[in-house]
Amino acid sequence: MRIMRQVAGGFTFLFMALAASIAAAQGADRGKARAFLEITGFDVAIESLQQGAMAGPGLAGDAPGEFGTDWVRLAQQIFDPEDMVERALDMMQAVMPEELVDHGAAFYASELGQRLVVVENQAHMAPNEEKYDEAERVLTELVDTQSPRIALYQSMTDAIGGVESSVRSSIELQVRYLMAAMAAGAVEMDVSEQDLRGMLATQAPELRKNVQVFALLNSAYAYRDMSDTDVADYVAALEDPRMQQVYEILNAIQFEIMAERYERLAAAVAELHPQQDI
Repeated sequence: MRIMRQVAGGFTFLFMALAASIAAAQGADRGKARAFLEITGFDVAIESLQQGAMAGPGLAGDAPGEFGTDWVRLAQQIFDPEDMVERALDMMQAVMPEELVDHGAAFYASELGQRLVVVENQAHMAPNEEKYDEAERVLTELVDTQSPRIALYQSMTDAIGGVESSVRSSIELQVRYLMAAMAAGAVEMDVSEQDLRGMLATQAPELRKNVQVFALLNSAYAYRDMSDTDVADYVAALEDPRMQQVYEILNAIQFEIMAERYERLAAAVAELHPQQDI
């Protein structure tokens, strides 16, 4: 499933609003929701969050390098794949109407959808160094040949949330992580949430550039062996208003899982001790 690593911001409020607005709708039962995760590959997207947390640095700054194997062990424990999938199922049942589950599952169960899930799952789990070396090679070739893929990949990003929402989400995740870290005494900072947001907002232009580049690189790698027609058909499916509702909910779910886990990680880091080189 084409879920972006950094998803739309303000999702705690959005999630509550979705829950309130869909309260009367019949959500899918847990078995159907689990089948949806497997058919779409969203389970793999959720499970892959563990790799990002274990690798660092990202939100955590220098912490992964400072705490070494203790950080890896802690991130592995807190970002437990099975636990995160169960949390995703809880939220899906709360806010995703059955008709949207059916719509998303129908596309991804199609012949094209299943081929997309295979390449997307592989891209989620590929080692970053291998993935981005190959992605840079592919993207350079696409730019040199003025391939229509570039515009298609940009439309794909817009259809599933857009660059601006990814920037907002990244800032929101950093705020939640750092506020939790300060509360636990895990970082030597003492600033208000308002000041922290202001500081992080100054990074938005650079962050925006990074999001745009990495969105293109991820797409270039994942769909490198698919035809232009396949990619164009995928973009058309993603631009369907019902599919956009599906992604709005799934992006909200992924964001909330990431935010919850990073808050727990920030609090737990306070109990670790920096590792010393021997």
